[in-house]
Amino acid sequence: MNLQSKQLVLGIDGGGSSTRATLAVVSDAADLHVVGRGVAGASNFNSCGWDVATREVQLAIQSAFESAGTEVHRVAAICLGMSGAGRSAEQQAWKRWAEESGVAGQVSVVTDAETVLAAGTPDGTGVALIAGTGSLAFGKNAAGEVARAGGWGYLLGDEGSGYQIALAAMKGIARAVDGRGPETGLQTMFQKTLVLHDPRELIGYLYQSGRERSEIAGLSRLVFAAAEQGDAVARTILQQAVSELAELVESVVVQLSFTGGGYGLALTGGILLHQQDFRVSLLERLREQEREPASIECVDDASLGAVRLAINGLKHK
Repeated sequence: MNLQSKQLVLGIDGGGSSTRATLAVVSDAADLHVVGRGVAGASNFNSCGWDVATREVQLAIQSAFESAGTEVHRVAAICLGMSGAGRSAEQQAWKRWAEESGVAGQVSVVTDAETVLAAGTPDGTGVALIAGTGSLAFGKNAAGEVARAGGWGYLLGDEGSGYQIALAAMKGIARAVDGRGPETGLQTMFQKTLVLHDPRELIGYLYQSGRERSEIAGLSRLVFAAAEQGDAVARTILQQAVSELAELVESVVVQLSFTGGGYGLALTGGILLHQQDFRVSLLERLREQEREPASIECVDDASLGAVRLAINGLKHK
């Protein structure tokens, strides 16, 4: 079909910490103009549950329409880029939800990494690296081949993520308390922040039922602060995180046969967006491994990439 003038499209970026929705008007020349944005809570249903996830996506959509000064109504197309939707069954669940809600005439569901790539690379090819609450690398080459590394979740993976950095810090504290590892200023920082009288109270904090992973991941800020103060344990944790994220990127680069730095790198997630020294260290590591990208883009809102994918779906319908 040809795009008709002033069609509305929605792009959703559903993450482990927050959900963003972008409402855009698309011209007959496929140019887009953002008219509304909305933000809500986490919508990775593997961690927060289906009811919460769908509620937060709906809230983000409502907020986007409200910011555009209009009531929620059916749009031409929606693309949902969802964290935790790397498998067909999960994508189909989101597609059924969107179709049953009647939010759009055309529905597509991709992973959140695909929307990051669409937002951060000019032609939608290259590598997207996410390091926030969780972590994942995803890539696509000019031949349309895709590859990924990571994304195994907080029990099996999420290397280099905020959650794993915070968890490594608590493990370092436990080793120090036991006399199995070096002393670290992280102990005082964690106890003060969490109002704990004894380091062993970390057990109750970490295992408390209903504790959000995003809350734990937020404690990674203490590790960065300790590293800036020269804490050796904190610095070692961050060096390991850099190595693990570089491995994710390298795996995708090799799988897709990107050579000589011939790929664009799109970065997102709180760890990569807000910790500049950490980001620089990652790029230096990639350079050392001769995997330096040709271009680098920080993506703070991947819902715009979802809008672009929704538009592409309309153009090829």
